[in-house]
Amino acid sequence: MSLLAAAPATRRPAHRSLFRRSLGAVFAVIFLTWAALIARELIDIGLLQSRNGQAENQLWAELAKLQALPRLDQPQALEARMAELDGLLRDEWRHKGHRPPFYLLQVWHEGRLLLRRDPDLSGRDRSPPQEGVYASDSRWLYAEASEPEQGLIVRRWQEKPGDWHFSVAGFSYYARPLLYGLPLLILPVWLLFRLGFAPLQRIGQQISQRSAKDLSPLPDSPYVELAPLVNAVNSLMARLQLRLEREREFLLDAAHELKTPLAVVKLSAEALDGGQDTERRAESAQRLRQGVDRATHTVHQLLALARSGADALDMAQREHELVALVSDRVVLASPMALSRQIELELQAPEECWLRVNRESVGALIDNLVDNAIKYSPPGGHVLVRISDTPEAVQLEVLDQGPGIPAELQAKVFERFYRIPGQEQHGSGLGLAIVERAAAQHGARVQLGTGLEGRGLGVAVRFPRAAGASSSPPGPSAEA
Repeated sequence: MSLLAAAPATRRPAHRSLFRRSLGAVFAVIFLTWAALIARELIDIGLLQSRNGQAENQLWAELAKLQALPRLDQPQALEARMAELDGLLRDEWRHKGHRPPFYLLQVWHEGRLLLRRDPDLSGRDRSPPQEGVYASDSRWLYAEASEPEQGLIVRRWQEKPGDWHFSVAGFSYYARPLLYGLPLLILPVWLLFRLGFAPLQRIGQQISQRSAKDLSPLPDSPYVELAPLVNAVNSLMARLQLRLEREREFLLDAAHELKTPLAVVKLSAEALDGGQDTERRAESAQRLRQGVDRATHTVHQLLALARSGADALDMAQREHELVALVSDRVVLASPMALSRQIELELQAPEECWLRVNRESVGALIDNLVDNAIKYSPPGGHVLVRISDTPEAVQLEVLDQGPGIPAELQAKVFERFYRIPGQEQHGSGLGLAIVERAAAQHGARVQLGTGLEGRGLGVAVRFPRAAGASSSPPGPSAEA
């Protein structure tokens, strides 16, 4: 079906947005980064600060023990000294810029409580430590310093650092930067993405504004990300342009080549209806048959030419046994060779596997063999030869016909070109089909001398792909 005749398919409306997807991805990354930083902070608070808080608690307990040893029998002096230590603690935390931690301090001497300093927890959502449990818990750190010879024990409970971070107030503290920052980020990020997607939108507008006949390439994109898209679209347009040109050529070729045999058919049919004598009617019937045969041959050649013009990507190539394929085509050409008393010979190895398109290579072989038989003199010899090497497979067809002068060898591959002075009928498409079929397989066609230093020799060299071999494919391969 012609590309021009194809009706546009109904398209489903797009419901997804790359712009919103990319914008959402950016803010998702921002949120995940924020969450990861908060998680790291909380882990740091839960582990590192707890360890440091316990070390600090133990230090202040030791200091309280040292201050209490010389004042065990002086309660007022002990109270004053502990008050000085409390002042030092408050000064230290004030210099750090933080609130001093709550703590409970007990000084025991021979089982008697000498001193007690309680934390001021009024208005705080915090319960006092369990004084009967001499161990740290989820809210309080416990440290103990003793002097067994003096019967002195100092017990100290200090609030576990970081509890505030896990509270509602702490969450609010950490969430405020994100909540304040997002509104400020939305507009700049949205504008940046609009600017970033603008070149892609312009490319879409350029394509949508074109007519169906405008397949000229898009301007090159200066952006690295868009260059592959533009190159792919331009490559597709070039292939479409080539396909349309081939379709137009095919229509023109068909009209041109069928005009002459159809005219002969028409004239012969009119002559048959004219009431001539038997001899004239027989001649008209013969010309009618010849016209039909020529038209049929031309149609087959035009179809083969159209198939040989297909893109290599559109062809299904599989492993085939080339010797068997060539043998089949030679057998099909044998009746024509026998009618002209031409010896048709095939020289080939027992088998030769090659990755090809069977239909395309079959048309190539048919045209080479038919041309060799048609242009060879009666009683001549046509040789078909296959040579297999690790690098390439070469197919040769050699005849004893008139050959092609060196100065015309480039022109014979043009469509409908025929060497002047030839008596054999033909469409001038045979070698054009051969060249296109060879190009589909990356093969090269060379013209040379035929058998015994005369005639024409055509060699088609198929290169083997890297790693390919001439051995038959495995059981899963399709031959």
